[in-house]
Amino acid sequence: MINIKDAYYRLSMIYHPDKNKGSGEAAKIFRDITSAYEILGNIRQRKLYDSAANLNQNSSQFTTKQQPFETMYTKNDIYKTNVRSRDYNFEQWSKAHYTNVFRRHHETRQKHTRNKMNDEYAERQNSYNLLTIMVFASIFILISMFEHVKKILIERNRVKRISDKNIQDD
Repeated sequence: MINIKDAYYRLSMIYHPDKNKGSGEAAKIFRDITSAYEILGNIRQRKLYDSAANLNQNSSQFTTKQQPFETMYTKNDIYKTNVRSRDYNFEQWSKAHYTNVFRRHHETRQKHTRNKMNDEYAERQNSYNLLTIMVFASIFILISMFEHVKKILIERNRVKRISDKNIQDD
């Protein structure tokens, strides 16, 4: 789009009616340039133009008298325009440019924030998982110890009964 815009400004400065007073040909070319710029600058119009061009491509009723750009102008004609006289719409350009920059910056910040939140969530989830494993391991160890103590107590009671029985038998 930048090349289209540059070409439009360059050609519109060459064929502008104020610079070519009384030239009907220059006014017609200027209107054609403006029309082409509007079509190329609008996606919907460009698609319509492209589809119509494809339909009429093989039609013999349309003949062009125009020559390709390279043969129409010499290098000197192109560079004769006063570069400083270009009427760039700086406000429009800066709005378009900086809107995209701010939008990308905002999207990057949002993506960074989402990634950070996802990382924090993953850390919390890992902590919860570790805590769950530790609780179950502790319960397993306590149950195992309880069973071991129970066996020891049962064994002591058995030994004590046997020893009490032996003492009574003596």
